[in-house]
Amino acid sequence: MPSSSVVAVVINPVKTESARARELLRAACAEAGRAEPLFFETSQEDAGHAMAREALDRGAGIVIACGGDGTVRAVAEELIGAEGVELSILPLGTGNLLARNLGIDVDDLEAAAAVAVGRQTDPVDALRITLLRPDRSSENTISVVASGVGLDAEVMNQTKEGLKKVVGPAAYAATGVTKMLGLRRHPVRISVDDGAWETERARTVLLVNAGYIQGGLQYVPGSRHDDGVQDAVVMSPRSLAGWGVVAAKMLLRLQQDVPVISYRSGARLAVRTFYPVQAQVDGDPVGEVTELESQILPHALRVHVPREEDRLQPGGPLAKILPASVRPRRLWPRVKERAASLLPWR
Repeated sequence: MPSSSVVAVVINPVKTESARARELLRAACAEAGRAEPLFFETSQEDAGHAMAREALDRGAGIVIACGGDGTVRAVAEELIGAEGVELSILPLGTGNLLARNLGIDVDDLEAAAAVAVGRQTDPVDALRITLLRPDRSSENTISVVASGVGLDAEVMNQTKEGLKKVVGPAAYAATGVTKMLGLRRHPVRISVDDGAWETERARTVLLVNAGYIQGGLQYVPGSRHDDGVQDAVVMSPRSLAGWGVVAAKMLLRLQQDVPVISYRSGARLAVRTFYPVQAQVDGDPVGEVTELESQILPHALRVHVPREEDRLQPGGPLAKILPASVRPRRLWPRVKERAASLLPWR
């Protein structure tokens, strides 16, 4: 149970659904017998850190991150160590990765609002991330889903906002396809729990806490967000055929090993590159690094989740990787109508 009945909302006001989200949360609080929530707006300069701290100062027992993955990560970072304070998510972003891992329906804001002020919670691990820059300076942050270097970071960095608004999460896949043959394999060294450094040549290396992405694709077979263990995923395909093997393993959740993917698990993971490469944390580009370190923080957060019978499969259905307006069932009638209009004898 939260230490206080006060509900605070850290909201990204530029999101398209932000006004509706406010009304849904007010209604959900009233329905649940809770007081009117407090609202704190994020800014271009701050994804939610100062706002979450202000919510804590105001005595919040539940802090709802209402925005995309950046807002969720900022709020989560401030809530770690806050005794008796629970995190909720009202997903308004493109990826909504933690929400998808927890089985929250990111396409049903009304249902998600009810979950956000509900009673059901689960423990969730977090990762303490250290980024070592090319100038030898360092930065610390938090990850709740996955961080990485290589192809995934390049994709996050180069996917255009306009494309994300049109086709949603599929924008990342579209960008990824264009990058698969254009990036070289990076020589990297990997250490597990401060052990010996092993050298690999990889297209991308991911440090994973929650193992699912959009469409129910799974980074790590059997990975959980509450098991006190993180996983390093090293992908090293040389060709489109190799990427096909990667896709098949993730899509079909194959348990057998494949030569283009390797795994390591531990409480502390480190990836060291031979030259600066792009990095990302929970889908947010964070610039170039020469080393990425990650320390597991078991059960660092208490997060609101749907009841067991209401949870979606982790990551969500594959069909929902596209926004509702352009999914095949909705799009096909429009395609047929347009095709018919172009027929010469019409």
